[in-house]
Amino acid sequence: MRSAGMTRGVESWLDARFLPVRMLVLAVAAAGYLVFLADRPNPLDWAIGMLAVLVTAGGTRWPLVTALLVSALLLLGFEIGDTGPVVAKVAAAIALVELSARRSGWQPWLAACALAGAYLLHPSNDLAANGYRAVVMAGAPVLIGILLRTAREGADHARREAHEIAQRRDAEVAAARAVERTAIARELHDLIAHHVSSTVLRVGVARHAMPDAPPGAREVLDDIHASGKETLTDLRRLVAILRDPAMTGDSFLAPADLPAALTAVLDRARQSGIAVDAELTEDIVEVDAVLALTLLRLTQEGISNIAKHAGAGAEARLIIAMQDGEVRFTLRDNGITNSGIDAAANRSGGHGLGLIGLRERVELLGGDCTAARVGSEWQLAARLPLGRPVRP
Repeated sequence: MRSAGMTRGVESWLDARFLPVRMLVLAVAAAGYLVFLADRPNPLDWAIGMLAVLVTAGGTRWPLVTALLVSALLLLGFEIGDTGPVVAKVAAAIALVELSARRSGWQPWLAACALAGAYLLHPSNDLAANGYRAVVMAGAPVLIGILLRTAREGADHARREAHEIAQRRDAEVAAARAVERTAIARELHDLIAHHVSSTVLRVGVARHAMPDAPPGAREVLDDIHASGKETLTDLRRLVAILRDPAMTGDSFLAPADLPAALTAVLDRARQSGIAVDAELTEDIVEVDAVLALTLLRLTQEGISNIAKHAGAGAEARLIIAMQDGEVRFTLRDNGITNSGIDAAANRSGGHGLGLIGLRERVELLGGDCTAARVGSEWQLAARLPLGRPVRP
């Protein structure tokens, strides 16, 4: 945590976007020194000090030139200044640190020699003291800059490694999913599609073999045959999507076809003896394809549960409305069969695999789904926000 915080601090200090803040801090610190600590600086001292601070702004783009210019200003302050160029010294050290943090090779050492030369040329009778100052004031910034550059490069290397690891992990997950999808597609085609196709074929033969069958029987056979063909079409499309990852974003249903698809489900329910009253919002065709398919699956599963638990004679009401940026789905039935049995009281509490799948669909869209008894009725309800991407 400390290392990450230090690295972020280094990157912020060296980032060109941080330059105005950095310049403001340096200017305020330089002015504070000249006003409160310096011994009566003259305008020349002010000019050299503030110009040195101003020149450091070029370190983000021209660090070598900047370091050399500030060293020249320091030497000028030594020669003609009155109070000692402390501000220029600090500015020269900062410029050298920034150069060492941004560049490797000969450039930092050239700038360090220039700064050391400025100290050695300082008019003083103590050559040893000048030499010590030259080594410390030129060597320390270079070492600090090298440490900062090393930390920055280490952070960049760690980020690259983390990105590569994440890419490899994503590739492995994608490969595993592809294997699973292929296996599921194979079983769907070889097992389920085979049996459904066989059923459709047998029903078709039965329709032709019984031309004099009662109208009710013919109607049932026609409905089974049509449902089987629709199921085969959906299965083939599902197998194609599972085998081809490029088709993952495809939908089984276009939003414009949703009202017709819902009407077909409700008509089939009425043919089964379930009295269904529907109230559909007119702008339902404005939803996206994923949301449209989810609404269709909610309706299909809800009607299937009514047929399974209540059977013929049950009464149901479907309401799909768009309100407050979301689609609200409600399917409620009285759960009473023709024999008077309260089927709603005997349901499993919404823990079937079909309802689990519906909840998963709805949650992927950022909504919620409930299936529970409400008074004497059974209700399947869902709230689906509009315009929300599917969560992976």
